[in-house]
Amino acid sequence: MSKTLERTEQKQSYRVPALEKGLEVLELLSGISQPLSLTDIADRLGRTKQELFRVMACLNEQGYLIRDANQGYRMSTKLFELGSKHASTEALIARATPHMENLTHELNESCHLNLVVRNKMLVIARVNCDADVSLAVRVGASFKLHERNSGHVALAYLSADQRCKYWEQTDLTASEIEECESEFAATRRSGFRTMESSLIVGVRDTATPILGADGKLLAVLCVSHILKVGESEDSTRISTAMLECAQAISSEFGPTMLHQSTVPAGDLA
Repeated sequence: MSKTLERTEQKQSYRVPALEKGLEVLELLSGISQPLSLTDIADRLGRTKQELFRVMACLNEQGYLIRDANQGYRMSTKLFELGSKHASTEALIARATPHMENLTHELNESCHLNLVVRNKMLVIARVNCDADVSLAVRVGASFKLHERNSGHVALAYLSADQRCKYWEQTDLTASEIEECESEFAATRRSGFRTMESSLIVGVRDTATPILGADGKLLAVLCVSHILKVGESEDSTRISTAMLECAQAISSEFGPTMLHQSTVPAGDLA
């Protein structure tokens, strides 16, 4: 028997149909934002509902899928959370944490670190401050890139091709996308972005990228600051400290410049 035929037969003997179906479901739902019914999923995968029923039930019970009141299925954040335990992510957190602790001590503000995972922002680490009142974001929280300030910063440092693929999966209009794109250049020039929180009144979000030695995006550093009574609205103190912290974290991965305004947006990843 030839080695090629032997390997082919060996590969076929190791097939696990139920696992293959489960992976097909996860790959399908990972690229879809709206819940899908069992019938819709079966139709898109070219399978019968009977084939997928037990697979869907298992994925739901194990927490990989969420089933809503209308019997629609969508991805949970469990895969994101598992991905955050990957060795490279652990190394990023380990190297970033001491610098984040210094930032928290300097500003007396909590900070958190976000990672782009499957076209979403995932909070992978947080350092709390000692202030009596502060804002902390839950580790494991995830959201669409264009919905939060940190996601805007991440998009600004992704390549044009990556952004184009992302926009195709959103329901934004052409004018809304154009408005976002026009703001990215300013974000790259300054190296950070500050805006009022889209969730909480009186909170100002500042985000800055963590870049690798090749200038590619590693993560996004964020501080959500509660504006106190009588406090100046000038956020320079926060943004300056965050830029220094981001540069220090980036330096852990090799010599790099935080500001990438001289690099074409299409060359950033």
